[in-house]
Amino acid sequence: MIVYFIKKSWFHILLWIAMFIYFIFAPDVFTSAFARNGKPLQIDNTIPPESDRITFVIEDLESYVKDGENLYNLYGWALIVPEEVVSTNLFVREITLVSDERKYFFSVKSGYRNPGLQSKFTDAGVELETLGFSVLIAEDVIKPGEYRIGFVFRNISNGSAFYWDKPARYLVKTPNTLSLERK
Repeated sequence: MIVYFIKKSWFHILLWIAMFIYFIFAPDVFTSAFARNGKPLQIDNTIPPESDRITFVIEDLESYVKDGENLYNLYGWALIVPEEVVSTNLFVREITLVSDERKYFFSVKSGYRNPGLQSKFTDAGVELETLGFSVLIAEDVIKPGEYRIGFVFRNISNGSAFYWDKPARYLVKTPNTLSLERK
């Protein structure tokens, strides 16, 4: 009886197996093949040593559409107080999303941001034109979980890097949403 059923409906069984495989793997394949914006620079790289010379504020996370892709824009401002002989222009900034299982590194786009106490920052040599940042994040490239947001400053002249993730802000990814939380 079972052999007769398999012989008669082998095509339908094969079709169901193919649909199941497509359902499981298609979103990841689609994201890696067709998404152009909001992809991480690196995944699961090592975190540089912590440095309390970094200050950053995450202002908000909002929906954003670019080139027909639904993305999220994470924005705020960040700075590093470098050693006396090093210029702040020698640093490249990256946002990190760190969980127990994964680490994502996203490139930062600089922009103007007025943090409020303008004279305090300009007296320290910080340029308000590059103080602000925004990061485009594609929701589908992040696996579900809770990610602590941190900042990495990489010195392009000597290769050193610094990391800071305080005050604690979290990006929470569920299967259908992406939200910003403070804990």
